[in-house]
Amino acid sequence: MSAIRRLWRELVRPRGHQRHRFYRVGRGSRAGVALLMVITSIMMLTILVTEISHGAAVRTQLARHHRDEVKAEMLATSGVQIYRLVLMASKMLGSNPMISQFSQMMGINGDSLWQMIPFINTQMMRMILVTGGDVEDIGAGGLTDEQVAKSRERSSAFDKNFLDFDGDFQARVDDENRFIFVGNFSARDLENLQQSAVTQQLMGLMTRENYDQYLYDNNLEKMELIANLVDWTDPDDTRLWEGGREDALYERLDSPYRSKNAPFDTLDEIRLVDGWHLDGVWERMGRHLTIYGGGKVNVNTAHRPVIFALIQGYTDVQYPDQVISDWVDVFMQYRGLPMAEGGLYVRNGQQFYQFMTEQVGVPLREEVQNVVTGESTTFRITSSGEVGDARVEITAVIDYSRNATGDILYWKVK
Repeated sequence: MSAIRRLWRELVRPRGHQRHRFYRVGRGSRAGVALLMVITSIMMLTILVTEISHGAAVRTQLARHHRDEVKAEMLATSGVQIYRLVLMASKMLGSNPMISQFSQMMGINGDSLWQMIPFINTQMMRMILVTGGDVEDIGAGGLTDEQVAKSRERSSAFDKNFLDFDGDFQARVDDENRFIFVGNFSARDLENLQQSAVTQQLMGLMTRENYDQYLYDNNLEKMELIANLVDWTDPDDTRLWEGGREDALYERLDSPYRSKNAPFDTLDEIRLVDGWHLDGVWERMGRHLTIYGGGKVNVNTAHRPVIFALIQGYTDVQYPDQVISDWVDVFMQYRGLPMAEGGLYVRNGQQFYQFMTEQVGVPLREEVQNVVTGESTTFRITSSGEVGDARVEITAVIDYSRNATGDILYWKVK
């Protein structure tokens, strides 16, 4: 007999003599059933109340987290918009003839204000507001709670402080013109591809002694990698490298897809192209590419590998890596010095060509002047906002080549 049946029998069995005052209800009493129902009802009500309370607590927590996410996104947006103002001011200063002439005398470009503010964050702004920039007023752990509270104080009953908000944001700006542009890369055939200016730069980027060994070990051809970039965006389905169907490269994958046959929409899309999906290729070459910008490299901000690629790609002889590295060292050294100390700030491709050929002694071809600039027009702003446990990051790419306010080319929230 099961435990439930034994319990039921015990509750409903007749007890005592029917004339006894305690058992006056008689032998047919079912008083135990009522007790059981009361206990069951109490248990059900307890479970119901607990579930309702738990559900309310969960919904409250979700609402609180959603509120923090919205606040964090707005803070991240604030970081982007502040940098847009900085870039707009920088471009306006650069277009002013008097300021531009004075800037050139100082050895800088008029639109380089953004380089003086590589990042911004609320901690830095609170520090400036509270301490006036005096580092001695800042403790080892940063601003104290009292200093943060002071930074949020209102200046009057009607004027809310700019920093009076929950959470923090931080933002930074990078120019896309310091990379090699492959956004509208195209070619009619393999011969036309080899003569392309982009191909010269990519070949210079790939031509290194340690890269050659990696490409050989992975059965990769430099020109095939370059041709695959063109095949991804051109409208046909014929490969430039050795012919055949473009889609054949991707149909054999575990998760097959087709060649896009349209321009790149995002930088990450390059990693879908055959060969460029490899981490080794991306870390060595891919991270120095961009699909945004005007097609010229700003040598004032370009990193060493890109300067190396320009020199290697626009010399008729393949020089040893050490020789080119020495030339790059000389250029980077001059670029890092103030003009008062003999430093260099390149204004255009002609100046870069003259400096490298006459002062550094690099036998560059004259065509390098057509792919070099001293100005950046396209920028990537990365801004993140944090409120409580919520964190939102916004990445925006803005082009200032056509208007002063900038055109948003890319906007991603995560």
